[in-house]
Amino acid sequence: MRNKEKSIGVNAFLNGLKTILSVIFPLITYPYAARVLQVENMGKVDFSNSVVSYFVLIAGLGISTYAIREGAKVRDNRDDLDKFSSEMFSINIISVLISILALIIVIVLVPKFHSYIPLIFVQSFAIFGNLIGVTWLYSIVEDYVYITVRSLVVHVVALVLLFLFVHGESDYVFYAATTVIANVGANIFNFIHAKKYVRIRLITKLNLKKHIKPILIIFASAVTTTIYVNSDKTILGFLSDEFHVGLYSTSVNVYTVLKSCIAAVILVALPRLSNYLATGHKKEYEKTAIDIFKMFMMILLPVMVGLFVTADAVIEIIAGSSYAEAATSLRILSISLVFSMIATYYTNAVLLPMNQEAIVLKGTALSAILNIVLNFILIGVFKQNGAAFTTLLAELLMCIYQYFYVRKVLRIKISLRYITSLLVGCLGIVAVSIVCDIVFRSFIINLIMKITISILVYASALLGLKNDMAYSMFNDVIQKIKK
Repeated sequence: MRNKEKSIGVNAFLNGLKTILSVIFPLITYPYAARVLQVENMGKVDFSNSVVSYFVLIAGLGISTYAIREGAKVRDNRDDLDKFSSEMFSINIISVLISILALIIVIVLVPKFHSYIPLIFVQSFAIFGNLIGVTWLYSIVEDYVYITVRSLVVHVVALVLLFLFVHGESDYVFYAATTVIANVGANIFNFIHAKKYVRIRLITKLNLKKHIKPILIIFASAVTTTIYVNSDKTILGFLSDEFHVGLYSTSVNVYTVLKSCIAAVILVALPRLSNYLATGHKKEYEKTAIDIFKMFMMILLPVMVGLFVTADAVIEIIAGSSYAEAATSLRILSISLVFSMIATYYTNAVLLPMNQEAIVLKGTALSAILNIVLNFILIGVFKQNGAAFTTLLAELLMCIYQYFYVRKVLRIKISLRYITSLLVGCLGIVAVSIVCDIVFRSFIINLIMKITISILVYASALLGLKNDMAYSMFNDVIQKIKK
């Protein structure tokens, strides 16, 4: 297959746009559903979803990340890519069957789950999404235009269904169904469209000797990551009640949305970085990896600060005044966002392209253990705030652990001018927030002015202090406008 070289900037934009579309959907649906269903019913949906997510993970088996990395090495040869894709698909069928069987057994054996059977049944369709989605293929061939358009169409359909069928507190199962459609519905079209690039078929020669070890290592890392991300809700559901699960889920949803948007900048580069290393282009790899780090740090820090100072308003807009107690946990998670995203960068831009899945596994295992232990200690006393704090500590541990390996293989040199410009810009956001709280009494006007002025102040700080990445992006925009 002839590989068309595509700009990482364009790919990052398209992947970011796709992510934003997936973000806009919950930003529209969640405020509506939170007010219609109320805290307890939202807690039911999120608790059952936290349970199903473990089985979705088993179905995925870490295949996606592995397939993107290894598929990028053979994407220029159609026959090799056909064979590789069929192997991944066939292995995925086995993992999906195991996942479904395990879910049925757990539901039967755990009495607490019996009242959640309708929700779990609906949400379990996400398990099949892993199989037919073959999303890894589109990352390999870098076809971000298709998946962006497809995502838009499916989310619009799901949004229409939400407003048609969710009208009262008892409609929480219908709400769960619309979220599944939004996340999984597009995967049907993925599988049909995949024939443009490869011929995927069920095969018996799976080449397990080559694939299974790295897949299982990545899977183990994904399991431990999911544990310290989702165990909060699960343990909170067991030790507390659905009300506090609903509160915590609100702050986690905002946190997850921001993580997804920022991660899109990093994840889009994984096939390219893997390809550079596979073809011996070390200098190109280092330059690209460092540029990506500088770009996402320039986005990450103001997002963290902005979320911290506007947490109360964000919760009010997203879910309403009945969820006001979620603001504290959201502030804690805003700090966690920095460590989480740096660890995501280390994982996807350095460790996975260099085949260091074992390092990722060890770090996530330690973080998961710390998170679970602290959850049982803190959740009973501090409820959703305790859950948020354990997430912060787990993300911090993961970040520190990976740093000590990454620094040996990739030296990220950042100028003092660059760092200063980010810090001054973030301090400007804090100052803007304080002034707006004094000057503007109207809730809506206060928030709008905070966001608008903060963006201007931050951008001015970057350009005024000659931040090289900001200058480069600004000049690119100017050149495109001129053209």
